[in-house]
Amino acid sequence: MNVKIKNRVYTVVGGIGNFYLLYVAWRFFANGFIGRGLLFILAFLVLLYFTYLNAIYWFTEKKAKWDISPKIENALGIKPKDPEEEARKKVARMRQAGFVQTNGIFDENQDFLPAEITTSEAELANIQIVADSLKKINYLHLDYDGKSKNTIFKEIKSDGKVRYALGETPQALPYFELKNVEGKLVIYGGINQIESYQLGTVKTIGLMPASEAAKKYHIYLATVVLTGGPFMIAGRSTAMEDNEPFRIDAKIAYTSREKKAAPKFDSSYYEKTSSIEDEHLSRRRDRRR
Repeated sequence: MNVKIKNRVYTVVGGIGNFYLLYVAWRFFANGFIGRGLLFILAFLVLLYFTYLNAIYWFTEKKAKWDISPKIENALGIKPKDPEEEARKKVARMRQAGFVQTNGIFDENQDFLPAEITTSEAELANIQIVADSLKKINYLHLDYDGKSKNTIFKEIKSDGKVRYALGETPQALPYFELKNVEGKLVIYGGINQIESYQLGTVKTIGLMPASEAAKKYHIYLATVVLTGGPFMIAGRSTAMEDNEPFRIDAKIAYTSREKKAAPKFDSSYYEKTSSIEDEHLSRRRDRRR
């Protein structure tokens, strides 16, 4: 659940539950326990104050008046954290693992090339099927990195760029592979190998046609990520959501087709091993005699 929605629910439930203290205080007053009743009234007022702070923080963009929480933080030596910002960082860390190539871990100095991918109408439909499947199993999070609509509106206003629900960190497919089909490099992907679909064809790798690049290099599919989908643009007073089809983007790793020299072995190791075996055999013969 979105961190803001969750805390709004907690604020409402806590605020309503706080009024039970008034009932308890009234019962103490009715039975003549004035001191205890006043303590419950005091507890009610303290909790009501913090409910007010939470309501201002989670339901508005304003700053609460008479906010003593900074003084409490300083007195206790607590470093304040923004819950929304912490939630966004947590989501980003979780998604960062999805961006690491699931076909293996590649070195930072590995040679990579961008790939231009073409998709037919059937392949584009397959991408939507894969995206829907990933949403159903909660692998794909379309929550704008946990940002509120008002925050997104301010960001778009500042730089003029749309914001996609996929977030800033690319989300890789859990399964993908590259196949040579009738001389074409075709990308397949999905939830797993059983539920994989044809998603696109690699047209160019770097500045070369894919067929020529495959002749010159060993081609490896490093990662395939989803792009597109729901996005927000800035309206007059708020962010408005629109939609576009999901697509895929890929990163290609390559190595030269030049043959590498066979690894050299230390012949002295085998000579030593052979002499030890000969000595062992001679001892066994002596024992038999």
